[in-house]
Order: sequence, then C-alpha cells, then structure tokens
Amino acid sequence: MGIGKGQDIRTSQALYTYAPGSIADFPGLSLMILSHDVPQDNNPSAKDRAKVWGEDKDKVPNKLEDVRLQLAFDVDFFISPPKNDSIACVQAIRFPAIQRCDKCSRLWDTFMLEKDHNLYTDRSEKKVALTYDETFSAYKCPNCKKDNLLKPVRFVIATEDGHIDDFPFDWYLHSQRGKPEEIGKHNLFLYYTGASASLKDIKIQSKTKDGKNVCTISLERIFENETFVNIKDETKDYLKYVNGRMPKPWHGKRNNNNDEFKSELIDDFIWPPFSESADDEEKKNSIKKYPRTLQRGAGNLYFPIVYKGISLPRSSSKSDVPEEFTYTYNKFKNQLIEIMNDDEYDIVNHLETKIFKNEESLWKGYSKNQTLNYIKLTNSKKEDSLIKFTINQLREQEYNCFLKDNLKIDKNEWYDSKILNGNEYTFGNKKIVQKVVLLNKLRELKIFKGFTRIKPLMFEDLILESKEGLTGRKKQEFARIQDPRSDLKTNTLPASEVKGEGIFIEFNSKELLEWEKNPKVKERFNIILKNFNNYNHAFGIEEEDSSFLSPRYVAIHTFCHLLINELSIECGYGSSSLSEIIYCSSSKSKNQMNGILIYTSTSDSEGTLGGLVEKGSSLFLNSIVEKALSKAKWCSSDPLCIDEKNGKGFMGVNLASCHSCSLLSETSCCNMNKFLDRGLVIGTLDNPGIGLFK
Repeated sequence: MGIGKGQDIRTSQALYTYAPGSIADFPGLSLMILSHDVPQDNNPSAKDRAKVWGEDKDKVPNKLEDVRLQLAFDVDFFISPPKNDSIACVQAIRFPAIQRCDKCSRLWDTFMLEKDHNLYTDRSEKKVALTYDETFSAYKCPNCKKDNLLKPVRFVIATEDGHIDDFPFDWYLHSQRGKPEEIGKHNLFLYYTGASASLKDIKIQSKTKDGKNVCTISLERIFENETFVNIKDETKDYLKYVNGRMPKPWHGKRNNNNDEFKSELIDDFIWPPFSESADDEEKKNSIKKYPRTLQRGAGNLYFPIVYKGISLPRSSSKSDVPEEFTYTYNKFKNQLIEIMNDDEYDIVNHLETKIFKNEESLWKGYSKNQTLNYIKLTNSKKEDSLIKFTINQLREQEYNCFLKDNLKIDKNEWYDSKILNGNEYTFGNKKIVQKVVLLNKLRELKIFKGFTRIKPLMFEDLILESKEGLTGRKKQEFARIQDPRSDLKTNTLPASEVKGEGIFIEFNSKELLEWEKNPKVKERFNIILKNFNNYNHAFGIEEEDSSFLSPRYVAIHTFCHLLINELSIECGYGSSSLSEIIYCSSSKSKNQMNGILIYTSTSDSEGTLGGLVEKGSSLFLNSIVEKALSKAKWCSSDPLCIDEKNGKGFMGVNLASCHSCSLLSETSCCNMNKFLDRGLVIGTLDNPGIGLFK
C-alpha cells in the first residue's frame, strides 16, 4: 500500500510504525499519519467514504469480520489498510509544519507554502500538474530557491493526553525575552553555532523584513518542565497563550482553506494551574496537562495499542445466545432507541406488537420464539447468556476453545486443531504438561485500538473499558488512550489479518500452584511484585491490578521467550515472525488457566512456511525444550544477569533477563518484555532448586 500514493509500506506497518497519529520519516519528509476515517477526495463514489479508509462503505474490499471481537470492541467490522491497487491510500499530512533551510537558516511554515500554487507546482514530465503537497515532495526554500530543500525541524511538543504540535519558536523567543507584542510579526531563523550540537549552541532569532535583529535566545532550557508554565505572567504560560487548546493533527486540518490543524480543548484547564502555596503533588498533577519538548523521532512520542485476538469457530461459544444474534440485536436496539429517543424503550413489546405481527422470522432466519427468547436471555442477569467483553474473558474463551475436541468448523472459518496427550512430553525432567494442541490453521486479528504519548498504557484491560465504569487515577489513565477515529460515530477500527499456524501448551495447574508455594520462589518473585506495586503507587493505581501477576506467570512467560528463540532456530522462522499469548489466571480464579500460545504473526510468506506445527510433536518438542533450557542455564552476561537482585528494565519488573538470553522484539512479546526471570525457570546460582523446570 502507499502513503499518499507516494511511499510504499507493509500492511503490518500501518498498525505499528505508520499507524494513525504516528510520525513517519521519509527522505526529505516528515509526515503525520491521518485517521482512517478522514475523507479522501480521490473517491467520489460514496458519501460514507470517510468511514472506511477511503473505500465505499457498502462495498469494502478489505473488510475484516469476527463477530466475537466486533461485539467486544463495539464496531460494525474491522478494516485493513488499502491495497496497492485500491483507489484509496493511507493518508498523511506534513508534520511538523515548521521547515528549515540549511543555507539561510530561515524557518518556514508549511501551511503558508502550500498556498503558493504557482511556486510549488510540479509540471515537469507530468500530464497533470500536481502541487508539492499532492506529490509529497520536499519544498524548496523560497529565498534560496535552487536546490536548497527545506527540512523539518527536529523539535516538537506533546502532552500526556495525546496532543502534539510544532515547537512554538515564535512564542518561546518573544515571551522569554519580554516582547510578547512582537509574536507573529517577524521572520524567524534557527542557527546552529559552535562546534558542538548542544542546545546551548542552537539559537532562535527574529528579524524584521529588512534584516534588523529583534531578539535572540538559545534553546538550552526548552526541555525543562517549567518552560511552558508560569503562574504569575500569563504571556509566559503556553496553555494560556493558546486559550487551553492544542492540536491533534492526525484528525486533519480544520478545513481546506484553514491554515491550522484540528484542535481540542485541554480538559479542566484553568489559569493559573496552581497557587504559590500548592504542595509538590498538586504542582506535579497540574503540570501534567502542559506540553513538554521532545525530539521528533523520540521513542516515547508514540506507543501504539494493538490487541491481538484469535478468531474462534462459532461452535466454541458457551453462551446461551449466539454471538451473531447478539451482534445483530445490539445494532437493531441502538437504532430503535435512537429513533424513539428513549433509553428505556420496551424492545420486546415493540417486536411482539409491530415487527412480528405478520413476520414469523427475523435476522438471518431466527424464528419469533427464538428471537424473543434470546432477547429475554440477553436482557437477563444470567451469566451464561451474556457475551464476554473483558480482556481476561476473551482470553478464557480462546483457552477453552483450544482444549475442545471435535469442533464443528464452517467452510469460511480458518481453524484446525489436533490435541495431543501431555504425558508424551517431558520438560526439564518434569511431567508438567497437560496437553499440547497443534493448530494447523489459526487466524489472528491485530486490532488497532489507539495510542498513547509520553508513557505506554499501563494495563491492557483498559482497552475494552468504558469511561463510565472507572474512577480515580485509572480513569485518568484511560483518558490518555487516543482513539484512532477522527469521528467517534465511525463504527470501524483499523486491523490486519494473519493466517498461520501455532502451538498451544497447557501446563498442569496443580503442579504449578504447588511449585509457587515454595518460600524461596515467593521471596524471589516478591522483588518483581514490590517494584510493580511501587510503580503503580507512583501513579495512584490500586494494588488489586497486580492480581494477574504470580510466580507462575513470570515462569511460563520467560519459558515461552526461551522456547521462541529456540524454535526460530529449529523451524526456520525468525523470532520476530513468532508471537506469544500467555494464558495465566490468578490463583483465586474459579477457572484456572496456565498455558502459552506460540504462533506465526507475520502476514508475508514467512508466516506460512508450515514448519512450526511439525515441531510441536513430542518427537521434536521435547528435544527443543531441552536445548532451550540448557542454553538458559548460562547467559553471556552472567553472572551479572543471573545475580540481579533489585530488578531492571521498564518498571524494574525483570530480574535475570537481558537481550543475550530471553528478551524478544516487542512486537513478539505480549507484555513489552516485562515480567521475565530465568531464575524462576532454571534456578539461580544460590538457589538452583527454585526453577520450575529444574
């Protein structure tokens, strides 16, 4: 597919590297990827073209459907990025809008340059003249003209709430120099002085049109938190200067004739943000709303939130109400309530007295009695009749499906499994495998829920939560999730489809629960748990959120990483082409889950080599696990790695784990390479007996 019909990217990149809201760097260009529902002018065929990545909503060639996941995410369907032969494309807009000429050092505003069609139109060897913005060519400096191309500046500003904008050079210079009345009146120049590239040697200068200097300042303080905050002088407070509004450029421009991005009000903004007598905690919370300076390519500028869901056969559902019926009924109910303008409207009575007066079937052939019975079950409190929506419940559905034999598979369902007895497997001289499931056919949907800035999302379960059901700091964390849609009425989400294969291993829950009672195991695990809770407390998040975390989780998660590394050698896949899902419930859960899924996760030819399932038989897997555990006994970074006692990595929740032994690419790991420790797998130098597989 292409970005703006000019730059080719892979499908998987459209949900990670080049997903909506991200900054894409190309030679001479820096672009912000737009939301998938921003209208595309190259498709005049349908009024709803804005809703589905520029395609006709009624004839979407790249529609992806999975009723279970559609219900969970409350969408009509999912939409994959447009193909190369599509009339649509992945849209982008130039960002940052400030460009600099290396020769004259002048700063130019892209919005201003786009208006000069005579200067920025390419007519050479083209049947139809196209502007530079349409071809995504680098602009030439209007002063120097010849071959001096403008380059995007390297600094931007962003907030924890997702807003992002150009660094305000004009405001920063004149407000800091006490000349706010000069903002917007002069030409700006960015000079790199001195032999070093330090911020102190980078200066911004404003000059009048006849070249006279107005004022100059270095950029040495632009990364300080107080740069944008001032409780005494409103001209030096940035949010006061912009009236509490900041842009979200991935929503596009306000309109075709406007020279600014779409923007939104900062929630609960007041000036001054705090009083002089405020304590440190109040100041800290108030400053969070303010932007901070970041490098354009900084790693913390964009954290995509992608949920990986497995498509299950319809026959695997335990619900008394079919998922297809619930999906259709929800759509009908929402439309009817909207028409009647009554949240308490009696749906059942409406169906009995009006819909079924002459009709005896409705909605894909469901009879009158079936329909009314299903609706009553759906509206009841009976647990088995409800469709599950939480992350943990979705994972439980997948876990139970893998262990079901003799499932009825429809022709259009990509699923095929073979269950093997765990007694055939010995991992580390232990019979701790309950079952191994060879998944010859497996369909995965990668669903792009949104993204965060500055910090990654703390908890995956927030993906399917609603604002109404949250309180306190967790509600604030949920608010940081940036929806990929520019219009919340859009009932689709970006996604990609991967059809491949996988191996599912179910461990003996009794053995694992008995192992984690070992005091030495608890002592080592408590280092990870303490660091995790300390990090949570720093953000005011309750301790019960760590209920999913246990010695079992850390052990089987680390084991899964070790196994993926070994499988990549044995079956020919690169480790980045394999992904994991960890199924591990809390010890108090009624339905115990202790298992791992390793599957192919790339949509190209490497994801369909067919060598993974073959290695799942006991003939191969026993020896592969033995090799993986043998290699885990010694890391090239030992003894430093295995002797770690304080925790390391993000949040300090890893112990004996590093890139030399058990870390994977972050797209392969389901938890961003967190909660890993070889010590709980093969033991430590001091306590060799605490390893699960020892």
